[in-house]
Amino acid sequence: MIEVLPIFTNSPLRNFSYLVYSNRTGEAYCIDPFDAKSILTHTRSLGVKIKGILNTHEHGDHTQGNLELKEETKAIVYGHKDAKDKIPGLDKVLKEGDIVFSFEEESLVVWDTPGHTFSHLSFVRKNPKTILGIFSGDTLFNVGVGNCFRGGDPNVMYETISSRFETLPDSCLLYPGHDYWENNLKFAEHVDPKNEFRENFKSKVKPFQVSEIGEEKKLNPFFRRNTNSVKERLVSLNETISDDRSVFLTLRRLRDHW
Repeated sequence: MIEVLPIFTNSPLRNFSYLVYSNRTGEAYCIDPFDAKSILTHTRSLGVKIKGILNTHEHGDHTQGNLELKEETKAIVYGHKDAKDKIPGLDKVLKEGDIVFSFEEESLVVWDTPGHTFSHLSFVRKNPKTILGIFSGDTLFNVGVGNCFRGGDPNVMYETISSRFETLPDSCLLYPGHDYWENNLKFAEHVDPKNEFRENFKSKVKPFQVSEIGEEKKLNPFFRRNTNSVKERLVSLNETISDDRSVFLTLRRLRDHW
Protein backbone atom coordinates (compact mmCIF):
# COMPACT_ATOMS: atom_id res chain seq x y z
CA MET A 1 0.00 0.00 0.00
CA ILE A 2 1.23 3.50 -0.91
CA GLU A 3 1.21 5.98 1.98
CA VAL A 4 0.72 9.75 1.67
CA LEU A 5 2.04 12.45 3.99
CA PRO A 6 0.86 16.03 3.28
CA ILE A 7 3.42 18.62 4.44
CA PHE A 8 2.03 22.11 4.93
CA THR A 9 4.74 24.71 4.43
CA ASN A 10 3.27 27.49 6.61
CA SER A 11 4.29 29.99 3.93
CA PRO A 12 2.25 33.03 2.85
CA LEU A 13 1.29 31.07 -0.27
CA ARG A 14 0.02 28.17 1.87
CA ASN A 15 1.79 25.52 -0.22
CA PHE A 16 1.56 21.79 0.26
CA SER A 17 4.37 19.36 -0.48
CA TYR A 18 3.69 15.63 -0.35
CA LEU A 19 5.66 12.51 0.45
CA VAL A 20 4.37 9.40 -1.30
CA TYR A 21 6.09 6.31 0.05
CA SER A 22 6.12 2.63 0.98
CA ASN A 23 6.79 1.68 4.58
CA ARG A 24 7.80 -1.78 3.47
CA THR A 25 10.45 -0.81 0.91
CA GLY A 26 11.41 2.61 2.30
CA GLU A 27 11.07 4.09 -1.20
CA ALA A 28 9.66 7.62 -1.34
CA TYR A 29 8.82 10.33 -3.85
CA CYS A 30 8.35 13.99 -3.06
CA ILE A 31 5.76 16.04 -4.92
CA ASP A 32 6.39 19.81 -5.26
CA PRO A 33 9.13 20.35 -2.66
CA PHE A 34 8.89 23.77 -1.03
CA ASP A 35 11.14 23.47 2.02
CA ALA A 36 13.81 20.81 1.57
CA LYS A 37 14.92 20.83 5.21
CA SER A 38 11.41 20.17 6.47
CA ILE A 39 10.92 17.38 3.95
CA LEU A 40 14.20 15.72 4.96
CA THR A 41 13.16 15.88 8.61
CA HIS A 42 10.00 13.99 7.73
CA THR A 43 11.85 11.36 5.69
CA ARG A 44 14.18 10.66 8.60
CA SER A 45 11.23 10.36 10.95
CA LEU A 46 9.52 7.92 8.58
CA GLY A 47 12.69 5.99 7.81
CA VAL A 48 12.32 6.42 4.05
CA LYS A 49 14.61 7.62 1.26
CA ILE A 50 13.52 9.90 -1.58
CA LYS A 51 14.20 8.36 -5.00
CA GLY A 52 12.34 10.90 -7.09
CA ILE A 53 11.17 14.52 -7.01
CA LEU A 54 7.93 15.11 -8.93
CA ASN A 55 7.00 18.63 -10.02
CA THR A 56 3.42 19.28 -11.05
CA HIS A 57 4.50 22.42 -12.90
CA GLU A 58 7.23 24.99 -13.28
CA HIS A 59 6.24 27.76 -10.86
CA GLY A 60 8.88 28.54 -8.27
CA ASP A 61 6.79 27.84 -5.20
CA HIS A 62 6.44 24.23 -6.42
CA THR A 63 10.09 23.72 -7.39
CA GLN A 64 12.14 25.84 -4.98
CA GLY A 65 13.23 22.85 -2.90
CA ASN A 66 14.40 20.82 -5.91
CA LEU A 67 18.12 21.53 -5.90
CA GLU A 68 18.73 21.21 -2.17
CA LEU A 69 16.65 18.05 -1.96
CA LYS A 70 18.39 16.60 -5.02
CA GLU A 71 21.81 17.36 -3.58
CA GLU A 72 20.97 15.72 -0.24
CA THR A 73 19.24 12.62 -1.64
CA LYS A 74 20.64 12.17 -5.18
CA ALA A 75 17.01 11.81 -6.28
CA ILE A 76 15.92 12.16 -9.89
CA VAL A 77 13.88 15.29 -10.70
CA TYR A 78 10.88 14.76 -12.96
CA GLY A 79 8.63 17.27 -14.72
CA HIS A 80 6.66 18.15 -17.83
CA LYS A 81 8.43 17.91 -21.19
CA ASP A 82 7.60 21.53 -22.00
CA ALA A 83 9.20 22.84 -18.79
CA LYS A 84 12.73 21.60 -19.49
CA ASP A 85 14.31 25.03 -19.09
CA LYS A 86 12.06 26.16 -16.24
CA ILE A 87 12.30 23.43 -13.58
CA PRO A 88 15.52 23.50 -11.50
CA GLY A 89 17.53 20.28 -11.71
CA LEU A 90 15.16 18.54 -14.14
CA ASP A 91 16.56 15.13 -15.12
CA LYS A 92 13.68 13.31 -16.82
CA VAL A 93 10.46 14.37 -18.50
CA LEU A 94 7.09 12.77 -17.93
CA LYS A 95 4.14 12.32 -20.26
CA GLU A 96 0.53 11.20 -20.05
CA GLY A 97 0.23 7.63 -18.77
CA ASP A 98 3.74 7.23 -17.36
CA ILE A 99 3.96 5.24 -14.11
CA VAL A 100 6.36 6.93 -11.71
CA PHE A 101 5.93 4.71 -8.67
CA SER A 102 4.30 1.37 -8.03
CA PHE A 103 4.04 -0.91 -5.04
CA GLU A 104 2.05 -4.15 -4.84
CA GLU A 105 -1.17 -3.30 -6.71
CA GLU A 106 -1.02 0.50 -6.36
CA SER A 107 0.68 2.95 -8.69
CA LEU A 108 1.21 6.65 -9.28
CA VAL A 109 0.29 7.55 -12.84
CA VAL A 110 0.84 10.78 -14.78
CA TRP A 111 -2.01 12.88 -16.15
CA ASP A 112 -1.28 15.84 -18.44
CA THR A 113 -3.57 18.56 -17.02
CA PRO A 114 -3.01 21.93 -18.74
CA GLY A 115 -4.87 25.09 -17.82
CA HIS A 116 -3.01 26.74 -14.95
CA THR A 117 0.03 26.46 -17.22
CA PHE A 118 0.61 24.46 -20.40
CA SER A 119 3.27 22.40 -18.59
CA HIS A 120 1.13 21.03 -15.78
CA LEU A 121 0.98 17.43 -14.60
CA SER A 122 -1.22 15.75 -12.01
CA PHE A 123 -0.35 12.46 -10.34
CA VAL A 124 -3.06 9.85 -9.91
CA ARG A 125 -2.84 7.19 -7.22
CA LYS A 126 -4.74 4.13 -8.37
CA ASN A 127 -5.20 0.38 -8.08
CA PRO A 128 -6.71 -2.00 -10.67
CA LYS A 129 -10.24 -1.20 -9.48
CA THR A 130 -10.34 2.55 -8.93
CA ILE A 131 -8.56 5.89 -8.59
CA LEU A 132 -7.75 6.42 -4.92
CA GLY A 133 -6.39 9.96 -4.97
CA ILE A 134 -5.06 12.77 -7.15
CA PHE A 135 -2.21 15.22 -6.57
CA SER A 136 -3.64 18.11 -8.52
CA GLY A 137 -1.00 20.83 -8.13
CA ASP A 138 -2.61 24.13 -9.08
CA THR A 139 -5.34 22.68 -11.31
CA LEU A 140 -8.00 21.76 -8.75
CA PHE A 141 -8.21 23.10 -5.19
CA ASN A 142 -10.64 22.54 -2.36
CA VAL A 143 -13.74 24.50 -3.48
CA GLY A 144 -11.89 26.08 -6.41
CA VAL A 145 -9.63 25.78 -9.44
CA GLY A 146 -6.31 27.36 -10.33
CA ASN A 147 -5.81 30.76 -11.91
CA CYS A 148 -4.68 31.01 -15.52
CA PHE A 149 -2.79 34.31 -15.75
CA ARG A 150 0.74 32.97 -15.20
CA GLY A 151 1.16 30.98 -18.37
CA GLY A 152 -2.21 29.28 -18.75
CA ASP A 153 -5.62 29.64 -20.37
CA PRO A 154 -9.09 29.46 -18.77
CA ASN A 155 -10.60 27.75 -21.81
CA VAL A 156 -8.03 24.99 -21.52
CA MET A 157 -8.66 24.81 -17.78
CA TYR A 158 -12.36 24.31 -18.51
CA GLU A 159 -11.54 21.39 -20.83
CA THR A 160 -9.26 19.78 -18.23
CA ILE A 161 -11.75 20.12 -15.39
CA SER A 162 -14.77 18.95 -17.40
CA SER A 163 -13.10 16.09 -19.26
CA ARG A 164 -10.70 14.77 -16.61
CA PHE A 165 -11.45 15.83 -13.06
CA GLU A 166 -15.21 15.50 -13.30
CA THR A 167 -14.72 11.85 -14.29
CA LEU A 168 -12.97 11.00 -11.02
CA PRO A 169 -14.86 8.70 -8.63
CA ASP A 170 -16.56 10.32 -5.65
CA SER A 171 -14.31 8.45 -3.22
CA CYS A 172 -11.10 9.83 -4.79
CA LEU A 173 -9.08 11.94 -2.31
CA LEU A 174 -7.95 15.40 -3.43
CA TYR A 175 -4.38 16.50 -2.64
CA PRO A 176 -4.02 20.09 -3.95
CA GLY A 177 -0.93 22.27 -4.16
CA HIS A 178 -2.24 24.86 -1.69
CA ASP A 179 -4.60 25.15 1.25
CA TYR A 180 -7.19 27.69 0.05
CA TRP A 181 -10.14 26.39 2.03
CA GLU A 182 -10.99 29.67 3.75
CA ASN A 183 -10.95 32.03 0.76
CA ASN A 184 -12.53 29.54 -1.60
CA LEU A 185 -15.41 28.87 0.77
CA LYS A 186 -16.04 32.62 0.98
CA PHE A 187 -16.04 32.93 -2.80
CA ALA A 188 -18.39 29.94 -3.05
CA GLU A 189 -20.80 31.67 -0.68
CA HIS A 190 -20.70 34.71 -2.96
CA VAL A 191 -21.46 32.90 -6.23
CA ASP A 192 -23.44 29.91 -4.94
CA PRO A 193 -25.53 31.30 -2.07
CA LYS A 194 -28.20 28.59 -1.87
CA ASN A 195 -25.91 25.61 -1.31
CA GLU A 196 -27.21 23.89 1.83
CA PHE A 197 -24.59 21.15 1.65
CA ARG A 198 -21.82 23.76 1.92
CA GLU A 199 -23.41 25.44 4.90
CA ASN A 200 -23.62 22.12 6.75
CA PHE A 201 -20.14 21.08 5.63
CA LYS A 202 -18.47 24.32 6.76
CA SER A 203 -19.00 23.62 10.42
CA LYS A 204 -17.12 20.33 10.09
CA VAL A 205 -14.06 21.58 8.18
CA LYS A 206 -10.82 20.98 10.07
CA PRO A 207 -7.47 22.63 9.33
CA PHE A 208 -5.85 21.17 6.19
CA GLN A 209 -8.75 18.77 5.67
CA VAL A 210 -8.45 16.30 2.82
CA SER A 211 -11.68 16.22 0.84
CA GLU A 212 -13.18 13.63 -1.46
CA ILE A 213 -14.13 14.42 -5.04
CA GLY A 214 -17.75 13.58 -4.18
CA GLU A 215 -17.68 16.38 -1.61
CA GLU A 216 -16.05 18.74 -4.08
CA LYS A 217 -18.83 18.08 -6.58
CA LYS A 218 -21.26 19.38 -3.94
CA LEU A 219 -19.05 22.26 -2.70
CA ASN A 220 -17.04 23.58 -5.59
CA PRO A 221 -18.83 26.21 -7.74
CA PHE A 222 -16.68 25.22 -10.72
CA PHE A 223 -18.27 21.78 -10.50
CA ARG A 224 -21.72 23.19 -9.64
CA ARG A 225 -21.86 25.59 -12.60
CA ASN A 226 -25.10 24.07 -13.95
CA THR A 227 -27.06 24.50 -10.72
CA ASN A 228 -29.80 27.10 -10.40
CA SER A 229 -28.04 28.59 -7.38
CA VAL A 230 -24.95 29.49 -9.40
CA LYS A 231 -26.73 30.55 -12.58
CA GLU A 232 -29.25 32.75 -10.79
CA ARG A 233 -26.50 34.41 -8.80
CA LEU A 234 -24.47 35.21 -11.92
CA VAL A 235 -27.51 36.71 -13.61
CA SER A 236 -28.16 38.83 -10.51
CA LEU A 237 -24.57 40.12 -10.83
CA ASN A 238 -25.40 41.23 -14.41
CA GLU A 239 -23.20 38.55 -15.92
CA THR A 240 -24.08 37.19 -19.35
CA ILE A 241 -24.00 33.40 -19.48
CA SER A 242 -25.01 31.20 -22.39
CA ASP A 243 -23.64 27.71 -21.91
CA ASP A 244 -21.59 25.53 -19.58
CA ARG A 245 -18.26 26.98 -20.70
CA SER A 246 -19.43 30.57 -20.27
CA VAL A 247 -20.44 29.88 -16.67
CA PHE A 248 -17.02 28.40 -15.92
CA LEU A 249 -15.18 31.30 -17.56
CA THR A 250 -17.32 33.83 -15.71
CA LEU A 251 -16.62 32.14 -12.37
CA ARG A 252 -12.89 32.09 -13.13
CA ARG A 253 -12.90 35.79 -14.03
CA LEU A 254 -14.83 36.72 -10.89
CA ARG A 255 -12.45 34.66 -8.74
CA ASP A 256 -9.48 36.50 -10.28
CA HIS A 257 -10.73 39.72 -8.73
CA TRP A 258 -12.03 38.28 -5.47
